[in-house]
Amino acid sequence: MFARRSFLALPPSAKLVYVLLKDRRRMSRRDLIDKTFLPPRTVNYGLSRLRALGLIREHEHEVDARERVYELVSAPM
Repeated sequence: MFARRSFLALPPSAKLVYVLLKDRRRMSRRDLIDKTFLPPRTVNYGLSRLRALGLIREHEHEVDARERVYELVSAPM
């Protein structure tokens, strides 16, 4: 089970990425960068933190195999 305290301890960038994924369900890394106006490294860090907590899943993009698509797996709240 996911601890709410772990989610609250996430950096703001990870929370922003989470909110976008919660709203849109599936987004690529490039889409997240474009929508958040965050630097790529910051988006990558947010994604890695969310992946470490098991909140998101990473898939291969349907069109471009070099790109990844992220989707929400579970909700902490």
